[in-house]
Parts: sequence; structure tokens; C-alpha cells
Amino acid sequence: MLGVLRRAGRPLSAQEVADRSGLGRSAAQRHLKQLERDSRLSPRYGDTGCPEHRYLLSSRD
Repeated sequence: MLGVLRRAGRPLSAQEVADRSGLGRSAAQRHLKQLERDSRLSPRYGDTGCPEHRYLLSSRD
């Protein structure tokens, strides 16, 4: 999962991470939330009308 985000070089949504990793969206979302709780990801929240969260590696990764 971290490798997917590292290779992307830009914030990705849970669906994009799922597509690139071969996981289902809900599984990817669970892993992303855990990585966020562990401070390994920095979430980026979508704009009004587009509330999709995007995830970027934190500076420690």
C-alpha cells in the first residue's frame, strides 16, 4: 500500500489505491485509515461537492 502511494507521487483516493493494489475498495480504505492513525499518511479532504478523501505519504515515509 505504501509502495502504491510512493509510486503515484500524488494523493490517491481509496478507489485508486484499491485499483492499483488489487484490493477491494473497503479493504484499501481500512488499511488507509490504519496508516492514517499511525501517522504514516496525510489525508487530503475533497472540496465541497467532491468529498472524496485522498491520501499522501507523510514526511516520515
